[in-house]
Amino acid sequence: MAVGKDGKRGRNWLVLALVASLAVNAFFGGALVMEFLRFRHFGDEAGARAARMELRWFKDRLSPQALAQIEASLAPLRPDILARVDRLKKLRAELGVLVAAPQPDRAAIDANLREIRIEVGAMQEQIQSKTFDAVLALPQAERTPLATPGPNVGK
Repeated sequence: MAVGKDGKRGRNWLVLALVASLAVNAFFGGALVMEFLRFRHFGDEAGARAARMELRWFKDRLSPQALAQIEASLAPLRPDILARVDRLKKLRAELGVLVAAPQPDRAAIDANLREIRIEVGAMQEQIQSKTFDAVLALPQAERTPLATPGPNVGK
């Protein structure tokens, strides 16, 4: 690339690259903020992730109003989900200690992993039950699109 006597061509390229970088960062930052706001009632990534997994199945197959109604039905679960997430954090911290021991106790590790699976399963069951209670409360016409596979099935 040839640069003029005043160096403008090189500076223009740099400005263009900076603007493109800012645009990409703004896009991803905005997407992150929207994801946070959409599932803010859980307040923790693990709880929000569990809710997103359930709600993903409905995306593009239910109206925005129906999705909002389902999300609202999950809000009362927040305290229990946060308590479960805290318990999972403690269990994972204990697992780290067990694994890092000079002589790891495989039975203790397996017991800890079992507790983690139980807690994750209980959280999933709780969210799924509440989600489908809300789905079943929707009018039948609203639920009809769920009979056909949507674009997010299997993803």
